[in-house]
Amino acid sequence: MKYLLTIFLLAFSTFGYSNPVPDFPFIILTERLEKRVKPDVVEVSFGLTAFSSTSAESMESLRSAGKSVISLLEKHEIPLNLLESTQIDKRTKRASTDRAYNLEILGYETTQDFKLKLSELTKYPMLMNELIAIDGVNEIDAIFESTQEKKYKAEMIQELSNNVRKKADTLAEAQSRTVKRVYGITTRRNFGEAYAIFLLEHVPEIHADFTTTRSRGMDLTMMAPEYIVVNQRITAIYELK
Repeated sequence: MKYLLTIFLLAFSTFGYSNPVPDFPFIILTERLEKRVKPDVVEVSFGLTAFSSTSAESMESLRSAGKSVISLLEKHEIPLNLLESTQIDKRTKRASTDRAYNLEILGYETTQDFKLKLSELTKYPMLMNELIAIDGVNEIDAIFESTQEKKYKAEMIQELSNNVRKKADTLAEAQSRTVKRVYGITTRRNFGEAYAIFLLEHVPEIHADFTTTRSRGMDLTMMAPEYIVVNQRITAIYELK
């Protein structure tokens, strides 16, 4: 586990901020934790697109693609209420040149976006292989997540808080000092941002986030991953005495 460390024992700062620094010695620590957890849900998003020289034919092609999607879900015994869709959008496609636009109508493009939240990950590989083969399906994206997000968040914050306090006590002792109190805790990515915020705070605050590694866009996988990576980081400032 990697962590960054900066010790401040003087009443002036190397940061380029106009705000005055606290008039007491303090220590800053950043701790980061990474865990691998098993995903139990995937959100699949995709769009349907149809184009034809007439509006009616374009709409009919879109409906046909939609029926194929519904048939695919029924084949894999996936409840249709797990599928969400937005309204249908239709655009007129016209010819254009470098100097002229809105020329003759070439046809009509109709689109519709869908989202499917699937908890039975064993069905994911076959479903994706068949879904991507349907005419008109495009922009497929898959995001793997865990429904235990709150549980992991609480566990990681507690572990990080304990680790950073132990390091603070050890470092303070090495400088013949002790930790008096926590001045602030945040999840900002660098000391400069964290310090600038702490200067404006009078009451210690704790902020935390939960970041999950996901499969997106060009990295679309046709197999459910064995794990996803959860990252958590905190930066703490302690007053010394």
